[in-house]
Amino acid sequence: MAIKAVNGLSHYTDWTIGHVHSGALGWVGMISFAAIYFLVPKLWERERLYSTRMVYWHIWLATVGIVVYAAVMWVAGVTQGLMWREYDAEGFLVYSFAESVAAMNPYYVVRTFGGLLYLSGALIMAYNITMTILGHQRREASTDGTAAPVAAVQGEGI
Repeated sequence: MAIKAVNGLSHYTDWTIGHVHSGALGWVGMISFAAIYFLVPKLWERERLYSTRMVYWHIWLATVGIVVYAAVMWVAGVTQGLMWREYDAEGFLVYSFAESVAAMNPYYVVRTFGGLLYLSGALIMAYNITMTILGHQRREASTDGTAAPVAAVQGEGI
């Protein structure tokens, strides 16, 4: 946005929303999740988190969700900027503001999907943290690629 032409195209569009959310949810959110996952077992004096697999699911859902969300908003913003700048031969705008808003509908549907992925990951984290605080430990196979003893996962799905 330091380049004047880029700023002129993207200012007041969904590009800015995508840019801000990629930082807020992508950077700040992920750092906050990591801090919570690290601190909760220590603060409540637990051996480990309730489920490591749920951590993996959470991080992957959040990562894919924010990438979809931000990428779609970047494309929507460029589309808005181009629609708002297009003039006909007589100097009138080609698209009305209402037409540019209507053109954003497919982007908003995909944005909602990305947001729901991110939210579902956060809900998985909330359940995992709640179960950790309550002192439960899920019996699950190892997630580091090594085979866990069969007795350690009896009755549990992988």
